[in-house]
Amino acid sequence: MQLASPPEIFLQVSEVIEDPTKSNRDVERIILHDPALAARLLRLANSAYYGFPRQIASLSRAISIIGLQELRDLVLSTVMVERFSRLPNQLMDMREFWRASVRCALWAKYLGRRQPQAKTLRSVFVCGLLHEIGRLVVYAKIPELARAAILLSEAEGIEEIQAERATYGFDHYQVGAELAHRWRLPEVFVATLKGHGTPSETSAFPRETALMTLASRLSLAEIASPERLEETLPELSSLLDFLGLKAHLLPEVLAEVESQFEEIFHLLFDGRV
Repeated sequence: MQLASPPEIFLQVSEVIEDPTKSNRDVERIILHDPALAARLLRLANSAYYGFPRQIASLSRAISIIGLQELRDLVLSTVMVERFSRLPNQLMDMREFWRASVRCALWAKYLGRRQPQAKTLRSVFVCGLLHEIGRLVVYAKIPELARAAILLSEAEGIEEIQAERATYGFDHYQVGAELAHRWRLPEVFVATLKGHGTPSETSAFPRETALMTLASRLSLAEIASPERLEETLPELSSLLDFLGLKAHLLPEVLAEVESQFEEIFHLLFDGRV
């Protein structure tokens, strides 16, 4: 399956960050070549997502406060949204797809903060945002086979990834992992996609993989109330145990997700979907 070319500006930023001879100023120069990206990054830096007490007025200040790794994640989030938000698709409502993706990212962020090893987790927000990206590739490249898998899932009452494997031999998480690998994204993206649903069998980034699986299920379940959340707990218990999280924390996390959602969605998409 032919995949799109990698996001060049993200690769440039990554190369500079990984080069010990380069500085924050070198990163800033790259981003300033794309004024729309720079403006969006500043808006995100000044959002409630970060909650800084004073306004960040310049990109250089944003870089110094947020840090290079977090900035790289924001660049990746922004350029991937730009690339995929208008991908033609007849099989899904693109606005609803991205709304679920932003919820997945926020669930991952706030669940991750409560995980016992929170400080060692890597790129959880952007991993959550991009966790279903393989679905878009499959739906765009092989729409008829994708439609057949959806119908099989509905007819047999099986999970969509099972229907995908039965229909065309792979699932959309494997496609997402291949995309991340070809684009030379950090290994955490490849691992969390490749290991989706089986974190205990994953040698690389098992906690991030469990977190993405949990966040994805919560976001796709369209949970909007503590009552609906309560109904899903039995199927989530093994993931919660794996991560060392307690079920009673979920309503609190849900409230944080909902409080942040509209602002982050607007900042990332700004009328694109």
